[in-house]
Amino acid sequence: GDIMTVAKAARQTKDFLHLVSEQHRVECPISDLWISTKCGESDTTSGCGANPTVGAMYDKLIPKGIYGVFGETSELTGAEHLCKLRAATKEAGEKFIRTFEAYQRDVIEAHKTSDLSESQPTKGNIEGGLSTIEEKAMGNLEKIGREVQYIDVLGPAEAPSKGPGMYFMDSSSAAAECVTLMAAAGFAVHTFPTGQGNVIGHPIVPVIKLTANPRTVRTMSEHIDLDVSGLLRRELTMNGAGDALIDMVVRTANGRVTAAEALGHREFVMTKLYRSA
Repeated sequence: GDIMTVAKAARQTKDFLHLVSEQHRVECPISDLWISTKCGESDTTSGCGANPTVGAMYDKLIPKGIYGVFGETSELTGAEHLCKLRAATKEAGEKFIRTFEAYQRDVIEAHKTSDLSESQPTKGNIEGGLSTIEEKAMGNLEKIGREVQYIDVLGPAEAPSKGPGMYFMDSSSAAAECVTLMAAAGFAVHTFPTGQGNVIGHPIVPVIKLTANPRTVRTMSEHIDLDVSGLLRRELTMNGAGDALIDMVVRTANGRVTAAEALGHREFVMTKLYRSA
């Protein structure tokens, strides 16, 4: 029941706190980093700036031996054929398609609808200039760069088992739930590109928020860790933006407090018994 579950978790958490309190920071190679990504409140600047910045970071770091993960199964609708082509092996590509088709079967067809209005794209996406889910999906794929190929497909919260590289995780598009699933899989730093702004933080992993939207930089600057709006004004190259994000990730791994942590945002959602979109 609820009470016994909470009690058991509390005891295990106490033991865990004793363990981590005795840990000390040690110097590690950059290849030890496990970096996850999920975007939120996407608009036209997401696919043009913030998401490709994450992709530029991965293009530079995946060859160095890090672990990476992206997801949001529902938000690849319309670009699933392109995502399949980004697989490193035929087996990984087919596994992705099976995962995507299971989402279509269990969520879309099970409810006798192909209508994603008010869901994908969201009202906020539309107001931000995204016209279709296909357009949004193309922007989503920008987060894995130009060169990276994913080597395996993970279930929700599943830890990667095929060594360093990029992974796809079958996950919700809901921000707090998706970040939680990736943290549960072992990813230690999360990059969160946003268009119109999102305040998400997390109690388990630092969430680095970046945006290419000048308006978001002006109106939500306290929530943004990295401003890459210079990309739109041609004051910043994509190579430079990728380097800036790598620098921010390393600083965060070294102990820098993110904007969300400084402001006390600790959003946390556990996956329910039924599938979420």
